[in-house]
Amino acid sequence: SRPEEVRVPFEKFGPVKDVYLPKDYYSGEPRGFGFVQFIEPGDAADAKFNMDHQLLGGREITVVFAEENRKKPSEMRIK
Repeated sequence: SRPEEVRVPFEKFGPVKDVYLPKDYYSGEPRGFGFVQFIEPGDAADAKFNMDHQLLGGREITVVFAEENRKKPSEMRIK
């Protein structure tokens, strides 16, 4: 998926600050997860409730709150 393909359905619940879909540093392939950051926490809660187990790009998604802040690319390279 591209970030704009993810942003549009989530924007139904409020203004989206950022969409990040990480790729593997070495292969460039998608890692199979992404982050959608909302401006308002209440909008994020609504999106989580309504988007969990929905189809996006032909695949069922699972929506959970991130436990940590987004890592920088240099931090992602360290295994």
